[in-house]
Amino acid sequence: MLNFLNKLNSIVWGVPTLLVIFFTGVILTLRTNFFQIRFFKKAFKTFFQKRRDAHGAQLTPLQSVSTALSATMGTGNIVGVAGAIALGGPGAVFWMWVSAAFCMIIKFSEIALSIHYREQGADGSYSGGVMYYIKNGLPRNFAPLGTVFCICGVIAAFGVGNMTQINTMSASVSALARTVFDLSPKSDFFVKFSVGVLCAFCCCLILKNDRSIGKFCEKIFPVMTLLYIVVTTLAIALNYQKIPLAFYDIFVGAFNPKGVTGGAVGSAFVALRFGMSRGVFSNEAGLGTAPTVYACSKGDEVSLGFLGIMEVFIDTIVVCTLTALTVLCAGDITFGIDYAADITFNALSSVFGKNIIFIFCPVVCFFAFSSVIGWGLYGSKFAAFLLGNNFKRVFLVIFVLAQIPAAVFRAEVIWLLAEILNGFMILPNITALLFLTNKVADITCEYKRKLQDK
Repeated sequence: MLNFLNKLNSIVWGVPTLLVIFFTGVILTLRTNFFQIRFFKKAFKTFFQKRRDAHGAQLTPLQSVSTALSATMGTGNIVGVAGAIALGGPGAVFWMWVSAAFCMIIKFSEIALSIHYREQGADGSYSGGVMYYIKNGLPRNFAPLGTVFCICGVIAAFGVGNMTQINTMSASVSALARTVFDLSPKSDFFVKFSVGVLCAFCCCLILKNDRSIGKFCEKIFPVMTLLYIVVTTLAIALNYQKIPLAFYDIFVGAFNPKGVTGGAVGSAFVALRFGMSRGVFSNEAGLGTAPTVYACSKGDEVSLGFLGIMEVFIDTIVVCTLTALTVLCAGDITFGIDYAADITFNALSSVFGKNIIFIFCPVVCFFAFSSVIGWGLYGSKFAAFLLGNNFKRVFLVIFVLAQIPAAVFRAEVIWLLAEILNGFMILPNITALLFLTNKVADITCEYKRKLQDK
């Protein structure tokens, strides 16, 4: 079963999927006349504007982007980037940057369409996302795609967005405990079990409604990100003499990886594949999860779409690049072998010593737990679309209870299945984006006309 699921996963997240996402990004870029590049400065200013919600909104724009980033910036930013370098060479980082340029317009389009086609309930609250722009923007024959998207999303929320993250947290805390104490297997089990119970308790308090989720993410995201940025920036600064070589390896390795890895990575295509796949997997552009939370916020298509552009920029260009430079400046990498879980920690340890685990462990836990909270919101919205708002509580109860066993054992089949279904979410979303390309172009053209009229 594991072998079959691994092969299926490599197909779902393989070259065809990446090409479809890349093609969609190119089409949207051309149809909007390079909107994400030309208006990046405007998006940057919008991100730092102090704004509050208005009547009918569950979340402020800042809470929306914080929640989306909290869900997106999981352990993949720490482990995934290191894995891309190990398997694809330093050149994978270059292709990660390239993919980010096209992922920006994909994320913008997802959010803009989600706002345009969202629905307002009797209580004044908003509901939107991929399922709604499929429902309201495409012909009725396409309606089943929205259902498929939500079913895959609900199941993926348990695996990719919950159980894997909780298990990563429990493993990190267990490693920290073993550093301080000489734990027996029974004590190690108790530590992991306690992590699961504590996470479940905290989730019960935070996931009670959309506003509490938004307030938590608004506070935890800046702290979590700033702590990681400070640690990695300091590590890079202490290895400043290796920075030019790191950038040389990135640019040369993108087209001639053999010259950088000594032949361990055989072709530029391998670097391209791992760079783009880990980039897309990190910022989740094309997956269609983030629009679900942005639709809860008060704002227009373009201003909230700008936040999506900045979401990809922060996730991939800033955080992933800092991870990559930390690893490359440390210089101790065995290329061609996936041992990603240890690479970033070893790189930091080479600078700060083994005691860095006292900072690294909380950072990993922050990243993982924030992903759980974000995916809890996503999953509840998908469940509500399928079975009504009353089913949200049922979903959240099961979602929370699943964290306790996830902390103490590795359900690899469940996680692989969830990751596969995570990939299946791309097909309905990309189909809708391609059909609604003209609508995205109309939204950007209307925005340009308004700017000229001012």
